[in-house]
Amino acid sequence: MASQEQIQTLLDKQELTELVTRISRAVDRCDDDLLLSCYHPDAYDDHGVFKGSPADFLAHLKRGTMDPSHGPIQHALSNLLFEVDGDVAWGEIYVQSRVVTSQGEVQMGVARYIDRYERRSGEWRIAHRRVILEAARQGFDTSAFVSGSRDRNDPSYEREIAITHPHPSEPAGVS
Repeated sequence: MASQEQIQTLLDKQELTELVTRISRAVDRCDDDLLLSCYHPDAYDDHGVFKGSPADFLAHLKRGTMDPSHGPIQHALSNLLFEVDGDVAWGEIYVQSRVVTSQGEVQMGVARYIDRYERRSGEWRIAHRRVILEAARQGFDTSAFVSGSRDRNDPSYEREIAITHPHPSEPAGVS
C-alpha cells in the first residue's frame, strides 16, 4: 500500500504537469492572465533572447509569439520529469513548437524547459525557467540560449538555482 508521502508526491507531480500544460496553453491562446498565474511574481525566465521577470516576459511575448495576428502556434510537451523535495521541485520538460507562417508553412523547433518550482501558500508555480534550445526554426537566433549536452554536464542536472536566486537584490530560497 502506498504511503501518504508517496501519494502526496504523485499529487504534486500531477499539479506540476497541469502547471506546465497551462503555461503552454497560455502562450498558444494569447492568455496574459493565465501566463502570469503560472509564475511566482519574483520568478526569473531565461528564454535565450529574453531574460527577466514574468511581467517583462509577457511584454516580450506580446511583441511576437503572443500577438494574435501572428499565425497559430502549438507547444507540444513530452517527457515530463519532476523531482519533488517538499515545497521545491525541479522539472525537465521536452517541448516541440509548431508555428504556421503567413505562407501556410509549418516550422518546428525543439527545446527543453529546465524548471525550478516552488509551492508557496499551497500553490505550485515556476520560480525559475531556463530554455535549452535543441533545434530552432529557420532564421531563429540561437546565440543567447543555454546549450545542452548529452551527458551529466547538461543543465538539467544542476540544482544550484535552488540555492542562488537570479536577482541579486532579492533573497534566495523559498519564501
